[in-house]
Amino acid sequence: MRLQGKTALVTGAASERSIGWGIARALAAEGADVAVNDISQLDALENRADAIRAMGQRSIAVPADVTQPEQVEAMIAKTVEALGGLDIMVSNAGIIRWEHFLDITPANLRAIVNVNIKGNVFVCQAAARQMIAQGRGGRIILTSSVQSDMQFPITPVYGATKKAAHTLVGVMALELAQYNIIVNHIGPGWVSSALNDLSPDLQTAEGIEAQRQVVPLKRDGSIDEMGRAVVYFASLDGDYTTGAFLRVDGGLGISKYSS
Repeated sequence: MRLQGKTALVTGAASERSIGWGIARALAAEGADVAVNDISQLDALENRADAIRAMGQRSIAVPADVTQPEQVEAMIAKTVEALGGLDIMVSNAGIIRWEHFLDITPANLRAIVNVNIKGNVFVCQAAARQMIAQGRGGRIILTSSVQSDMQFPITPVYGATKKAAHTLVGVMALELAQYNIIVNHIGPGWVSSALNDLSPDLQTAEGIEAQRQVVPLKRDGSIDEMGRAVVYFASLDGDYTTGAFLRVDGGLGISKYSS
């Protein structure tokens, strides 16, 4: 129970097959009280909060659009009011669109940048301000991607936003260290999550097997494995780690396909 007495907020956690839910569940398993957020699937979000309460931890569902600063601020305020503070902020909400560079549409470009860049800025900024006001430090953890340091075809905008997250984390780590706020990010590779269900490479059994062969460990990752990586950064184990990027990708980033 490395997080006993801590309070956390995880964005993008409504789906039972989301990385956000894997993170929220892992934090609760280590003793944290956890607020869960998403923009839609509100019944599912309430179910996630119920599941955390069934684990013996306090939890609330806090629906909000992370691209809207006033909704983000209200989400933080509700979490603090219900759970007594904010020690761990996991900015996990993100979207992806599969399209070649020449096919990028203004609508998709705007949507991805709004959530994956603006959303991260608004969420982390509001969380940091709350942690500074509390005066006891805190942890901010982003879900970026293996694409923070790799390039793949048909996800150019998504990959660019994840590279931006890498820079954002480094700057936050430098500027927030004076407040004892530690900032890091994890880089999932291929995870068996709802986000990846529409990937063109995963629509057939042959495509899925080909993807497995690309990964040195020959399998996809699980949402629970992503959650345990976040626990490292959120717990005492990560006390002396800030501005870091942890690939959780089965070795994809060092495979022969990464050059």
